[in-house]
Amino acid sequence: MNTKQVKESAKNVMLAGLGVVSIAQKEAAKAYGKASKEANKFFDALVKEGKSLEKKSKKSVGEITNKAEGKFKNLKNAATKRFAKIENVFESKVERALGKLDIPTAEDLKGLSSRVDTLIKEIKKVEKKAA
Repeated sequence: MNTKQVKESAKNVMLAGLGVVSIAQKEAAKAYGKASKEANKFFDALVKEGKSLEKKSKKSVGEITNKAEGKFKNLKNAATKRFAKIENVFESKVERALGKLDIPTAEDLKGLSSRVDTLIKEIKKVEKKAA
């Protein structure tokens, strides 16, 4: 093998190496492009699935919230009714206890006040006549 052949052979080896790099770059770009497209498709599918799940979960949370609000209203109404009953029982027991102790009620005091006012007016009339 002469020098020309060695140079030619070395040149061919270098060109083959450059060819390998070039082909590897092209194949890598194709693979990246394909993988990128697949990744984008997969990402889009994930977003679509997420939106679907979001709708379902919002609906489910809404239903649970409505049920809880309904139960709360029922409990509140029941508690209000029971409190009113307790209040009535308490008031009637206090009224009975005051009645047993001969303590006048608010109505008794109003009636008495009205009678006192009437007496005062009558006294003033009698005083005017006497004067």
